[in-house]
Amino acid sequence: MQGLYGVDPQQHEWMQAWLSRLSEESASLHLMGTASWDDLGQTLARIANEDPTRFQALQSEWLPIFLDAFCQPNRADEEWLVLIDRLVNAIPELSTIDRSRLVWMIRQLQDADRLITKTRVALKSETVNLEQGLKLWREDLLAGAVLPDTLRPDQYRLGDTLAVTPGDVVFENQLFQLIQYRPVTDAVHAHPVLLVPAFVNRYYILDLSPELSMVRWLVSKGHTVCLISWVNPSESLANYDATHYVLDGVLAALDQMDRMLGGQPTQLVGYCAGGVLAAIAAAWLKARGEPRVQSLTLLTTLLDYTDPGPLGQFVSQERVDAMAEPLLEKGYLPAEMMLRTFASLKPADLLFSRWMHAYVLGERQKPLPLLHWLGDGTRTPAALVLWVLRTLYLENRLIDPVPLTVAGQSIDLSCLELPVFLFACERDDISPWRSTLETGRHLSGPVTYVLGQGGHNSGVICPPERARYDHFVMSPTEPLDMTQATSVSGSWWETWARYLEQHGGEKAPPPEPGGGLRPVLEPAPGRYVKQR
Repeated sequence: MQGLYGVDPQQHEWMQAWLSRLSEESASLHLMGTASWDDLGQTLARIANEDPTRFQALQSEWLPIFLDAFCQPNRADEEWLVLIDRLVNAIPELSTIDRSRLVWMIRQLQDADRLITKTRVALKSETVNLEQGLKLWREDLLAGAVLPDTLRPDQYRLGDTLAVTPGDVVFENQLFQLIQYRPVTDAVHAHPVLLVPAFVNRYYILDLSPELSMVRWLVSKGHTVCLISWVNPSESLANYDATHYVLDGVLAALDQMDRMLGGQPTQLVGYCAGGVLAAIAAAWLKARGEPRVQSLTLLTTLLDYTDPGPLGQFVSQERVDAMAEPLLEKGYLPAEMMLRTFASLKPADLLFSRWMHAYVLGERQKPLPLLHWLGDGTRTPAALVLWVLRTLYLENRLIDPVPLTVAGQSIDLSCLELPVFLFACERDDISPWRSTLETGRHLSGPVTYVLGQGGHNSGVICPPERARYDHFVMSPTEPLDMTQATSVSGSWWETWARYLEQHGGEKAPPPEPGGGLRPVLEPAPGRYVKQR
């Protein structure tokens, strides 16, 4: 900070943004508690001090092994865990080390090493432009970008180039706004569609640019489409957990649709964490004997956490306990922490490479609406974060023989007898495809299993006119067996369209905004999605 001596932050807007970011991220580090892998260096230093001969022997044996493994960037995480277990057997003092956290650190170091190599090449080629890089860094600070070169307000604006499908906000409460989209067909299916996006991101991934909008496409197929736009929570919602998001969120939205649209059963669609809420809501209604859900679609949704994938490496009882008190004290998980966690799954693509191009070479990469959305993070209530970590990741309560209870109702997925469409993506690091499709074994109704190519987000946003990926319709009896899958060219949306039409009911004239009963509060995209 000595280099900033004498500089008045009030005269530099970018510097105010930088200091604010430093303050926010310093506070965020406190939420993570003590990283147990820090014990590694301390333990080795203690051995070297107390028993130099043993330390020398360990170094001679293990250093070459780890260096060789480190130079293999494609080495599977499972192989690293086996190697670390061998090391722990040789050094019992390391038995308390957080293995998954150590693997995560190794991955970051490997990608950082590749960044250094690329930087050296850039320096030798004299393509470095630090002056321009500093300019781009300042622009990103002012835009509020946590991930480098993602937010592009010069290219993307809500209601202008993003989230532009015509619609109206017809209801709002403290947790969400309900958007009803305007019809473009002379007749619509009787059973409306309710989209439940993840609560850890903004909804407009489902209504990106017009050519990438799932909402626009659904409306063009003759569906009445409603969508939940979650609030960006502050500390005032610190105690809101899944019960609030189910009752005051999904079920409240279904109540409003019942009133507006004549009580027609809804085709409920949940995306990622929104799928968890949608599944719980459907099971809650089933437990009460209310047949208000016509069909259930779960997009890249993880309900069975037996094998939660790379994100599961971050979760342990010790870490959750350590972060609980500071998290509840703050009231929410900052957007910065969530974005960096997601980015750490692909650090070479989302962190290091973009950082080097923007801030070292001074080059903007091609703007992409999906990356802009990814960089536009939201907060998550503290109680909801702890509920997800404990109830899902640690206890796997949605699959546990002892049913989870929400507002007095048992949540038993095996009682769901309605049609379910399960969609997973081959390269999904957040919801591994096998675990996602495995959920179908816990359901009682007919399940359609579809596996798309691509990742957690890019594989979902795959409109037929711009399809980058093909997909597979999996066997209903062996959904994990690729040898029994049927390969289908083009977007998975087309397969889904036939499913939705099958359960959409008869067609009738489209309803008015708010069903003619509720006043329009404001046009889409609404205020909530713009909250900072």
